[in-house]
Amino acid sequence: MHSLVDLKRMRYIVEVAKAEAITTAAEILAISQPALTRNIAEVESELGVQLFHRMPRGIQLTDEGTRFVSRAKQILGDVDNLLTEMQEESDLLTGRLKIGFVPSGYAHHVRDALTHMVDQYPGISIETVSGNLQTICPRLLHGELNLVVGSNRYLERWRELQITRVKRMHFACMCRAGHPLAGKNNIQELDVLSYPAILTPTIETTASDLAQRYIANKLPEFQPRYVTDDDQLIQRLLDKTNAYSPIQFPVPIPGGVQGNRLFLTDVIDLPDHYISIATSPYRPMTKLAERFIELVNAQWERLGSE
Repeated sequence: MHSLVDLKRMRYIVEVAKAEAITTAAEILAISQPALTRNIAEVESELGVQLFHRMPRGIQLTDEGTRFVSRAKQILGDVDNLLTEMQEESDLLTGRLKIGFVPSGYAHHVRDALTHMVDQYPGISIETVSGNLQTICPRLLHGELNLVVGSNRYLERWRELQITRVKRMHFACMCRAGHPLAGKNNIQELDVLSYPAILTPTIETTASDLAQRYIANKLPEFQPRYVTDDDQLIQRLLDKTNAYSPIQFPVPIPGGVQGNRLFLTDVIDLPDHYISIATSPYRPMTKLAERFIELVNAQWERLGSE
């Protein structure tokens, strides 16, 4: 025999008990008041007990109603957990992970985690986009992206975001191996800043930090000589000029001449930058996003912590 006490009616009764009013519960459940009243009466008739005392103002649970609601909450919780688990398993098998990068170069630092995910879950889809704070962060808050990877110096400007620092970046200035500073001892900050700079257009915070160092050294206003996001062009400019290019990596950068490049470390006094992950506090984290964060953390733990 088919029972009238199904999951839908259980939810109705639990919501009415919570609201202590048919009218309020009906509005929350998006059902008419007569329909909700009828459903409750049908369940009471099916069970042969009265679940609610009808009061002049609102309703209250009877002893039988209290027992019913307590057990119904457990059943509904178990069902919700089961559905969530099934959806999460489906998400790991065929879900889509959408990641933003600020600046774009930070994609390089999580490539291992992304390729590991594809190996582990071949049915998933991955979409990455890059840009500036004004374009990327609103997309995260609106649910168009699952998370954003970037520098904490960018992301922490948006107080609405939840920021997790993952790994400290190491800073150096990259020049050609034959640069005039290559043979100089005790290189000072002013020595480096006296040469032209090459910057990519998306590293706004690095440009801002460098500008402060120019001011501290009483130099003219900082203006990079070359601005490009073309890595090959940057390398050619380094080969042909005495310009320097600021770089950051999540592992220590050996100073001195390495191949055809000179790396100047511990010379320019810049604030620390961290590889960071931003998520929205207003939207639930998907299982894929959680797994990606786990893989990113594991990636840097393997390389050692500072």
